[in-house]
Amino acid sequence: MKNKITYMVITLTTVVLLIIAVAVMLPKPKVVEKPIAIISAFPGELTKIIEAMEVEKNITIAQWTFHLGKIHGVNVVAFFCGVGKVNTAAGTELLIQQFNPRFIIFSGISGGVAPFTDIGDITISEVVAQHDYGLVVPIGGLKDIQYPEEAELERGFVPQGVPIYKFGNTTRIKFFKANPDLIKLALKATEELTFENVPGTTRKPVIRVGVIVTGDQFIASTEKVDWLYKTFNALSTEMEGGAMAQVAYIHNIPWVIIRTNSDRADEIAVEIIKEFWQYAANNSANIVIKMIELFSKEKIEIVATIT
Repeated sequence: MKNKITYMVITLTTVVLLIIAVAVMLPKPKVVEKPIAIISAFPGELTKIIEAMEVEKNITIAQWTFHLGKIHGVNVVAFFCGVGKVNTAAGTELLIQQFNPRFIIFSGISGGVAPFTDIGDITISEVVAQHDYGLVVPIGGLKDIQYPEEAELERGFVPQGVPIYKFGNTTRIKFFKANPDLIKLALKATEELTFENVPGTTRKPVIRVGVIVTGDQFIASTEKVDWLYKTFNALSTEMEGGAMAQVAYIHNIPWVIIRTNSDRADEIAVEIIKEFWQYAANNSANIVIKMIELFSKEKIEIVATIT
């Protein structure tokens, strides 16, 4: 009996050692780095990004096609989400669930808001706000109610922060903060790029860091633009960034928005955008591509911060 037990122990030990030896000899699975995510609103904003990619795979889920590949040797996933906040929020959530990106860059065009901005000028987000979220009240407001200074009572609207349900608490956030490391990376990218003159002019685009506002509205009204500047101190307005930022915030994923003005969001914006959108989209895309190049060369660490 004793010999039988000894034999079984020796046999079992031998089998275990053989399994370990085989496991050691097998090729180790390759560790895949998290991709950098790039989002644009419509295909034309993404074209230059895709051209810069070594596309390895395209994955379509529902209405979104995710392009996976590399830019300057860095893993990237890029897609256009569709115009507006719902398309953006749904696409961003799907992106995060499927690909778990290390950080997100939103690239595209915008309407200029601040009176000193012009067509072709570039805004790197410091913060983003959703300008159309709030309380609708009777025109002129309700009697005996004290409204905040930013209330647009002539239209019966009071802007509010977006409700966030996180860490067991409910908070309202008016301004979502972009990642400081990504802001620095974007600024460095602009310093290393040479921008073409704004079409029809002799001037180069001006690069600024500041407030971007988002809403489900294409703004073509100087009156509205004045309110956006007065209320939010906005540099530019668009229709997606705030939704992406809200979803990224919930998941604690770093993000930044790069926007180039294709118009001034005034009464002729609908016509002017046709002339300048391609120039604007290309400038934003070029910044994103340069950011990834710098990230690859300098091994920059992007630290996620809960804000």
